[in-house]
Amino acid sequence: MTITGTQWCSYRLPLRSSFTTAHNVLAAREGTIVEIITDDGIIGRGEIAPIPEFGSSTLAQAVAQLPAIAAQLHAAQLDEALNRISTAREAGAIAASTACGLEIALLDAFAISEGCSINELLMRSSPSLRFAECAFPRATIPVNAVIGAATVDAAVTAAREAVAAGFGCIKLKVGRDTEETIERIAAIRKAIGPAIHLRLDANAGWNIEQARYILNRCAGYDIQYVEQPLKADDLTGMRKLRQEVPTPVAVDEALHDLASARRALAQEAADIFIIKPQLAGGLRTSRQMIREAMEQGVQCVVTSSIESGIGLVAALHLAAASPEVTLECGLATLPLLADDLLTDDLPIHHGSIAVPTAPGLGVYLDRGALERYKLSNGVTI
Repeated sequence: MTITGTQWCSYRLPLRSSFTTAHNVLAAREGTIVEIITDDGIIGRGEIAPIPEFGSSTLAQAVAQLPAIAAQLHAAQLDEALNRISTAREAGAIAASTACGLEIALLDAFAISEGCSINELLMRSSPSLRFAECAFPRATIPVNAVIGAATVDAAVTAAREAVAAGFGCIKLKVGRDTEETIERIAAIRKAIGPAIHLRLDANAGWNIEQARYILNRCAGYDIQYVEQPLKADDLTGMRKLRQEVPTPVAVDEALHDLASARRALAQEAADIFIIKPQLAGGLRTSRQMIREAMEQGVQCVVTSSIESGIGLVAALHLAAASPEVTLECGLATLPLLADDLLTDDLPIHHGSIAVPTAPGLGVYLDRGALERYKLSNGVTI
């Protein structure tokens, strides 16, 4: 199949309620839906949703690269286009989220043409994608509830509601205030009981002395792991912290491509990798990161970037195609948004999400919703 056109439209989705992290208070999420059109009339869809707070490009920077890239992909075959995107990303010529969105759209079109899902493409053993046989991916993915409420009382209420809804794992966003953080952790553990998994996300907001103090004080609360407690570039500090606290340590903001993952592995900076395709630069790079991490005994968790439904479902397919990933994934974030830009719901049942089985992504863009929340007129090339 030959690419005959590329089009995109940016959106701004309000959150249902403000979401507090150590970085900021998030009230809305912005991104861009990109579509690849082929000469067979197939449309593959992807999503570009950078996270500037994590050190990635802004949305404006990511989208500014699209006209030139779209011109380069015009008249290319899908597999050739995938290779061009990978090469450009490896050379640092395009932003991670731009590469991710375009790759998702290309994989969506490719999978639709072959009548299989994206997760089946990702599980093929041959790098050619086209000729290798499919394996059978997982049908459902266990997920964690994420709590970023501003006050302890609000966080406790949200945690109880999540447990009542069937979640078996809670990810608690924590801030920079030491004593408030300890109070928050204690209150959440008391509210959810001993059987529910509890993980923390500090969003690089602590220093090593603070992290050591908090995690040792909270050792009795059975913390599954703490996510990015120190600054993203402090791999030495992360390794030292691992040796001084009983809680497993995860890296998140520190992972922005395959090279950064390899540095974290080389420095033994983490027990767990948090894989965000938007930061990693795509689904295939994320798969490689997962494989190399697991070879060194580092577990992995696939999470969203609080993007809309197109990007989240792509991450869901990545998790389904990754049998190495056994911990709950951070993919229960669509309810945080005012709209997911999908025509059908992606329900969460008893703490798990079913992976769409239709070809490609297996979901459909709600153009009416995109029109309501668009930032600007779409662009077609």
